[in-house]
Amino acid sequence: MWLTKVFLGILFLPGNIVLKSLGITVEEDSGILRSFINSCFWGLVAMFIAIQWFI
Repeated sequence: MWLTKVFLGILFLPGNIVLKSLGITVEEDSGILRSFINSCFWGLVAMFIAIQWFI
């Protein structure tokens, strides 16, 4: 159970940092901006890993 919370905390961290810096709560955001930021961030991480792995 605690491992799931740690994993989700890491997974949502980029979006939470952006929301906090903009002064928006998670309840106000409804997860839309946080999801967008998280997908962009983790997509870039995956892209750089794939480039290093396959090229």
